[in-house]
Amino acid sequence: MILMWTDNLSVGIKYFDEDHKRIVRMINELHDAILRVDASGQIAEDEIEIALHRLENYFQYHCIQEEVFMLKIAYPEIEVHKQLHRAFFEKVSAISQAFRGSRSPMHANELMQFIYEWLTDHIHITDKKYADYFATCKISPDFFQYLKSTNADRNRLLNGAVPVKSQPD
Repeated sequence: MILMWTDNLSVGIKYFDEDHKRIVRMINELHDAILRVDASGQIAEDEIEIALHRLENYFQYHCIQEEVFMLKIAYPEIEVHKQLHRAFFEKVSAISQAFRGSRSPMHANELMQFIYEWLTDHIHITDKKYADYFATCKISPDFFQYLKSTNADRNRLLNGAVPVKSQPD
């Protein structure tokens, strides 16, 4: 299933909407990799691994950015939000390990389904809460300069070292 960006997913904060759009694109890249099979009918393990690695890295970066933001605006539900991020990573890690151990399309699809559902629910419910809180804060327009990383930092995370599948001896 392809995840389409709609205004319904917007939290109304351009900085985070752009991050969420990038995550949606990465989820769709993972989806495309899961659907690819080679001539012998095998799933595209390496492509899935690369897409998964990029998504995990970028999502981790995004969560850190959100948590720094929430800390700076003294968001009262920051600890709950952080716990939800940690729970997400634990679940993704468990399903990813199952996939990496089995290379099963079933685990790849389970991972895709979980990420898709979690992200849409998380944005609609949890992220919109911090956006609503932020709307009540009196903060200067250059506030997001504190959060921005250089493009090089983002690209490093996007194109970070991807684990290479070991070749049999």
